[in-house]
Amino acid sequence: MALLQAAPERFRAATIIAAHPGLTDATQREQRRRADQYWIKQLRTENLATFVNQWERQPLFATQFRLPPTVLARQRAGRLQHQAEGLACCLERLGLAEMPSTWQALTQFSGQLQWIVGDADQKFLELAQQVMQQRPTTTLRIFNGVGHNPLLEAPEMLANAIHTFI
Repeated sequence: MALLQAAPERFRAATIIAAHPGLTDATQREQRRRADQYWIKQLRTENLATFVNQWERQPLFATQFRLPPTVLARQRAGRLQHQAEGLACCLERLGLAEMPSTWQALTQFSGQLQWIVGDADQKFLELAQQVMQQRPTTTLRIFNGVGHNPLLEAPEMLANAIHTFI
């Protein structure tokens, strides 16, 4: 979305997957910044495995526990490969509280836009519906029985949606 904002003329089409276009309210930004500070503190004071245990227990990821153990193990192994300080710095500098809003760029984008979200991801489903209200020409694909991470939870469905869109 930041690329669409920076150089919309370079894109004829875009697919956005379970994303947030950014906060527009200063109070929401500050609330999110405080929430991110919790995770940043965990990353800097706990070991990475403890952080990952807590991170994975967030309601946002609840649907992923239906996945096969091998898929979950691969996802967890990837998370454990990160550097705690690197993740903390990312949250400080690139977290939702810090990222600029891309709402205006999305509504003004003249190309084709596809938005993909899982129906079990209520927060991001509501965001997708807001995008549709502001940009009715957007193609909205809602994956049934899928949560926040369609790439992990429904890779074939996602591949098909992207292929069809292209």
